[in-house]
Amino acid sequence: MQRRAMETKRRILEAAVAVFARKGMNGATVDEIAAEGGVNKQRLYAYYGSKTGLFEAALLHVFRQVELFSRATVRQAEEHPELLTEILLRGFLGVHAAHPSFWRLLSWANLEGASCVKALDQARKTENEALRVIFDRAIRDGVLKEVRFETYLFTLLAVSYFYYSNRMTLSHTLDVNLTGAEWESRLCDDLNGVFRS
Repeated sequence: MQRRAMETKRRILEAAVAVFARKGMNGATVDEIAAEGGVNKQRLYAYYGSKTGLFEAALLHVFRQVELFSRATVRQAEEHPELLTEILLRGFLGVHAAHPSFWRLLSWANLEGASCVKALDQARKTENEALRVIFDRAIRDGVLKEVRFETYLFTLLAVSYFYYSNRMTLSHTLDVNLTGAEWESRLCDDLNGVFRS
């Protein structure tokens, strides 16, 4: 692909992430995305086929940018399996803080329905398998409670996602300041205690 075409494709994708994160797939228009990216909407259709195709590409793009299990996180987890829950949860919270489009696009994808998430089928397969090895070892070594891997990972991902998608409302309903580093530390420590054997 020519350099100019690659640049156009990148601009479309970045504009799509921004607009879809704000409005979702049904709320966004192709005209809006093209205008934000400074491109002709025919290019958008040429590269992505449809608005749905572009939404899926935007979702995958954000997943590729987001490193849920960084090498540093995996190395730290291997060295300290007794702190696996805290290490992973801190990592997940850090991802959401650094990439607000991530949880927003996930929210919209879930609201839009199954057709929008098929592109994610293989998105984390390799990382999940690497993490499963550490998880299984932690259970064998007796430092982690015996739970199903999917339940464990689901819980940590759900807590980190829910924290960012609902912390404004929960700060009011729980009457607790959920935006500070102190709360995050307490949350990580408490959950580490829940799963620690």
